Amino acid sequence: MRNYWYVAAEARALVARPLARKVLGEPIVLFRDAGGKPAALVDRCPHRNVQLSLGTVTNGQLQCPYHGWEFDGTGTCTKIPSLCAGEGIPSTAKASTYPVVEQDGYLWVWMGDAPPPEGLRPFAFPHRDEAGWAHTTMKPVRIPNSVENVVENFIDTSHTGYVHGGLFRTPASHAARTQVRMVEDGVVIDIDEDQQTDSFLGKLLVTKGSKVEHQDRFYLPSIVRVHYSFGPERHIIGFQVCTPVDDLETDVYVYLTWKFKPFTHLMTPFMPHVGKVVLDQDMGVLVNQGQVIKQHGEKFVSCPADTANLWIRAVRERAKKGEPPLAREKAVEYRL
Repeated sequence: MRNYWYVAAEARALVARPLARKVLGEPIVLFRDAGGKPAALVDRCPHRNVQLSLGTVTNGQLQCPYHGWEFDGTGTCTKIPSLCAGEGIPSTAKASTYPVVEQDGYLWVWMGDAPPPEGLRPFAFPHRDEAGWAHTTMKPVRIPNSVENVVENFIDTSHTGYVHGGLFRTPASHAARTQVRMVEDGVVIDIDEDQQTDSFLGKLLVTKGSKVEHQDRFYLPSIVRVHYSFGPERHIIGFQVCTPVDDLETDVYVYLTWKFKPFTHLMTPFMPHVGKVVLDQDMGVLVNQGQVIKQHGEKFVSCPADTANLWIRAVRERAKKGEPPLAREKAVEYRL
């Protein structure tokens, strides 16, 4: 799935030194050019095939550590120190580049074989500059598992009472009715469950008589949104942006935004900590799953609670073929 924008790094991580990253199995190097704009090149010097990410950035030029060749943000070689006066730089001395956009605190790269269609921008996080909302990010993590399995974990609800038991939800104890829909850019899951406040977060967030609304959403190619609403002025939304590094490696960037009157800003110090606890718990099972799959291969058996996950896989498979999602909708009930 190359023709999409993927997060390669946090923007704040790219300062003076180049950054080595891998997306869809391809090594890239990020650096800032003379104007401070991010650039992304194939992490290979065209001269003698050494990693450019091992070099340095001098006056906005990326210098190879082997022979000192320098490249600008377009991949053009601007200096070969060994040349004598009057000798020109070979026209083939050019590093391949990828389009890169700095947006919402992240560096997004386009891995497609052709430039992105005009006007097609990276995914934009909602409420970022909206009054009354707060937001934060978490430190990126690398999970040794496929992007499909990582996405499935984040969209899946039936594991929460077991992997996150006590923090939110308890083992399967009540009915959940879901409406799963395929839409143009992914899958939407509306979840209606009987109220349950036995968990720590349930007691903390769910007030007596309130109705919790819960919607999960998958966006192509590999972004998950989890949205809990506790009333018109109380929302917590988490985005898990998943970047496929390799077949069994996935980088996860978490963006949290919330509005919880009158406690919105009081929650700011605690949100990353709660998010980290949840992510660490998910990582434990995902790491183990990745190890088992690496040893035995993927062999899945599914039940009705897995409907959304199966539909997401179907949407991704259709996208790989250049086909749009089907117009499908299904009601599913299971215990949660």
